[in-house]
Amino acid sequence: MRMQKGKETMSIYKRGRVYWYHFTFNGEPVQESTKQGNPRVARQMEAAHKTALAKGEVGIRERKPVPVFKDLAQRFIDAIQARRVEKPLIGEFYACKLARLLEFAPLADARLDLIDESPN
Repeated sequence: MRMQKGKETMSIYKRGRVYWYHFTFNGEPVQESTKQGNPRVARQMEAAHKTALAKGEVGIRERKPVPVFKDLAQRFIDAIQARRVEKPLIGEFYACKLARLLEFAPLADARLDLIDESPN
């Protein structure tokens, strides 16, 4: 559900049985579960969170740094090998392909949240 209120867009949506809200504050996305099944209460919770942010009561939350592609490469290979113990060639296949991807420095050093399908 989206409602225009001045320049802000208030948005709640349902995931499973509970409502979540998503909005942008100072250029940063804020997305949280209300843990409520009532859309009216969810809208009130979203408004309360926005008010608290505007008053400075909530503060900016520290985010974990987003890992770069090369930092998760070994973890990926370990997961593949653990899941495919009976087929070791699959692990070798992925390790070979991943090694080739890691040779391209812009991809290897890219943060995971910035990697997408776009050609840019």
